[in-house]
Amino acid sequence: MFTWERPGKSVVLMGDAHMRPEDAELAARTVRASLEQLADAAAGTLVAVPYAPTALAAPDAFDVCKSSVFVARPAGLSATASEIPLFQQVLRATPVPGLGAGLGSVPRFRAELGPFIGLAGSIDGRWVDGGFEASQTAGGVSGGLEIALRVGVGLDGVIGESGDGLMFASFGLHGDAPSSNKFANLESDEIGGSVTAAIPARNAIATRVRAPFFLLPGDLLVLAPLYLISPETYTEMAVSASNGGLIPWQSGWATRIGRFQFVAGRELGVNIYGIASKDRLFAPGANPGDPVRLVDFSSVNLDLPVLEYRPYRSFAGNQSSTILFQIFTGADVPTRGEVVSPEGAPGVDLGVVWSAGLRMVFDWRYYE
Repeated sequence: MFTWERPGKSVVLMGDAHMRPEDAELAARTVRASLEQLADAAAGTLVAVPYAPTALAAPDAFDVCKSSVFVARPAGLSATASEIPLFQQVLRATPVPGLGAGLGSVPRFRAELGPFIGLAGSIDGRWVDGGFEASQTAGGVSGGLEIALRVGVGLDGVIGESGDGLMFASFGLHGDAPSSNKFANLESDEIGGSVTAAIPARNAIATRVRAPFFLLPGDLLVLAPLYLISPETYTEMAVSASNGGLIPWQSGWATRIGRFQFVAGRELGVNIYGIASKDRLFAPGANPGDPVRLVDFSSVNLDLPVLEYRPYRSFAGNQSSTILFQIFTGADVPTRGEVVSPEGAPGVDLGVVWSAGLRMVFDWRYYE
């Protein structure tokens, strides 16, 4: 911090629990000056402040936290030219929070407020309920990696630790390992890997959006024109959405071990497979004894985070970094499936693959 009388020189002060003698001395100077003025006024030796019979006996109702302007005092209650030096004598040694970097600098909420650009990397593991082909009903597990560029607006913790006004859109690449379940009941367990996997290793274009909502996911975007008609109403809805919505079940829950939050509906990931690479899988023959079919396919995976846990967070003047864990569910919806081998083989019907899993995300942001 610095003081009003020495605005160009930073001073490190320790708080109540760790106060040092030099910290107590600096605080004592201000308290001493104030008490001296009070004692002089009571003794009648301080004539610079005349008696004001219209002054209230109770504390003033002015609330600096709720007022945007200072109250205009009536005649007889406003400070006079002879009184202003008394206030200056007390206030000039009081501390002002230091805003610059250096010894004693502390994290600022301004690091989490405003537009940002960032990078996010994640690793996930998930269970799938089967394969795309109807006969592939055996469940399995798979894993994935993702790297993405994000742009958005950060409003994290502005109102409190339970609030979440974060909004962003991201674009990147996602890669999946082959699933552990096989495309058919093979006689040999020695055959494995991507060759026999019900869902092969794939790459996707990864997109993701996140925004708070008032009652239903996406309602603030749909109701955006309301801001032009009634900005106060829309602002109240946005603040309520940041605090968990009309039914505040999505408010954050801060604990000693980290912060938990239900986020269902706030975030949606869409991975588009079949664009970054050509995806092919094996499917059993249409009839018993028919040869295995090779299928050229593509799909879109919808990823919906449900519960979020954040054990770690760090931010500085204009950067922040976070490690968080998400429990998510997903639906991999096939958009195309063509049999390429053997020629003339019957087509294949591909169905939705449902999944659930756990993701670890490292989120870094740079604020303007």
